[in-house]
Amino acid sequence: MSALIRNDSVRARTAGGVTVLLGLWLIASPWVFDYSGRFAVLNSVFVGALIATLSALRRLSLQRSAAVSGINVLLGFWTIVSPWVTGYVANKPALANDLMVGVFVMALGIWSARRGGEASASGAGKR
Repeated sequence: MSALIRNDSVRARTAGGVTVLLGLWLIASPWVFDYSGRFAVLNSVFVGALIATLSALRRLSLQRSAAVSGINVLLGFWTIVSPWVTGYVANKPALANDLMVGVFVMALGIWSARRGGEASASGAGKR
């Protein structure tokens, strides 16, 4: 059972690492896809920085912070809807990018919260 918990912890940490990279990509994406509008650029930079920071924190303190992944799920949802809110839906590559990044951030956040939470709950009884 202990090996199973460790495996889930490693997978949750890996998901956190991937999500950090997705956050960093979101920071760079306005320049890669030439977003128009200051708010759209600031939104991607700010949300990407939050995703990367929260994912790094989650990765460093797996057993204490499953709720941090829940925040990333909300940020992933915002990443999906933000092209319509910030007005760059006409930029199809940017739209596709934000949709994919948002879906991946949400999926990894949900998975990481569930796996990390299970590992934490299972590990708590063994102390």
